[in-house]
Amino acid sequence: MKQYKTRPGVVLTTIAGQYVLVAVKSLQDICPFSAQINETTAFCWRILEQGATLQTLTDALQKEYANEDPEELSSDLAELLGQLIHANYLIEEK
Repeated sequence: MKQYKTRPGVVLTTIAGQYVLVAVKSLQDICPFSAQINETTAFCWRILEQGATLQTLTDALQKEYANEDPEELSSDLAELLGQLIHANYLIEEK
């Protein structure tokens, strides 16, 4: 099962009440300096900081957002992971 973890040097912070991912300068050639994210992505990021599988994230989201459709959560989560990997904020380990 694939494991996902945040890239060292990318941190989650809050600026003016908004969640932002910020990368250290040494990562400027591989990922954007910053990206504003929403509350759900920040929730996922905190879990990913410890390393997580897709199932771990799905379970946490289903617990946090119990009224949401589980299939839609899984689909949205897969899309989010893809975006974070594409931006090089996230590392996918096999």
